[in-house]
Amino acid sequence: MHKVLALAACFVIGYLIWSTVAALAYLGKADRESTRTFAELQQVSAQTLEQQKAMEYHATKAYVEKIAREDLLMSKKGDTVILFPIDHAVQEPVPPESTTLPRLLGQLITWVKGWF
Repeated sequence: MHKVLALAACFVIGYLIWSTVAALAYLGKADRESTRTFAELQQVSAQTLEQQKAMEYHATKAYVEKIAREDLLMSKKGDTVILFPIDHAVQEPVPPESTTLPRLLGQLITWVKGWF
């Protein structure tokens, strides 16, 4: 009878130890997951704040003036505008250097390069 009681007590104590270790492992995993989630939340919050600041800047007169001057090439009244002439002459393409390889060999190399 004492042996059966001692065996039952060992099983109960083993079960309690196993349950405690499993609970600690689960809590550790949950802690790591919550830490990772919190870090992601902070990163997203920082990105949101940065985007809000950018949106506020886009509504300012300074941004509108910058875009008008740089992208739309506009100027204020009284500004001195200097225009540089653009040369629209078409330059002739430079012919490729002639190679010493025979024409047939050159075509063969071009054909092989086409496979890769």
